[in-house]
Amino acid sequence: KTRRRDLAQTLINRGVNLDPIGKWSKVGLVVYNTSVPLGATPEYLAGHYMLQGASSFVPVMALAPKPNERVLDMCAAPGGKSAYIAALMKNTGMLVSNDANKDRTKALTANLHRLGVHNAVVCNYDGLAFPKVMGSFDRVLLDAPCSGTGVVSKDHSVKQSKDEDEVLKIAEVQKRLLLAAIDSCDHNSKTGGYVVYSTCSVLVQENEWVVDYALKKRNVKLVHLGVDIGKEGFTRINKYRFDPTLSKTKRYYPHTHNMDGFFVAKLQKISAQIKPQRRS
Repeated sequence: KTRRRDLAQTLINRGVNLDPIGKWSKVGLVVYNTSVPLGATPEYLAGHYMLQGASSFVPVMALAPKPNERVLDMCAAPGGKSAYIAALMKNTGMLVSNDANKDRTKALTANLHRLGVHNAVVCNYDGLAFPKVMGSFDRVLLDAPCSGTGVVSKDHSVKQSKDEDEVLKIAEVQKRLLLAAIDSCDHNSKTGGYVVYSTCSVLVQENEWVVDYALKKRNVKLVHLGVDIGKEGFTRINKYRFDPTLSKTKRYYPHTHNMDGFFVAKLQKISAQIKPQRRS
């Protein structure tokens, strides 16, 4: 609906202090302070921008959707990433924006309407149902539910409310969701065959451990994100030893990159083969 330069000038005239987010993004703006509520400007209501963390751009940039593809955003609410995917697809093809929480799909639908997205279908399924409900996607984004340890600066309660058992339970859900995302992706896709996994967590148990599990269970390989910013994922830390290709994943830290703590991995599906169980 607008260009970054035009939007920036309009918001500056309204009393917003902002800058482009950095060389790594062509569309992001960072706001330092503002004299008007950003969620109520005429430009916001007209759908010229969405408010989200800087790190939320990265998974979509890694996914790199193309026009006329079939794309699944498995945990889509409130819709910032879905809207960016639709923009990169030039509002063509088919985007399935799913969220397991029915109440959150209301915000998702409202944001997609406001932002002018009309190539999206909003649905309300458990992500684990996906290969059965609908499959053969060119690209799948799984921004998995997580402990939120990357956003402690916004929500201090995370430090008290999550213990090790709870993190391990969340990691089990993430593993199952990632396998479902891989199974929903079409390895024969002429343009895609990619799955992007991301979390707003900095814990190894929710990130490298989950991706390493998927590498053992499915015929997929890790590829570079194609994003300039970020630190390499761990291949070994404390008692954990992971596949050496996990160095292709990226980690983002509040103190290093001035954005929420985040993890992003990009997988390419090679075949639909399910790897046999190893005897331990």
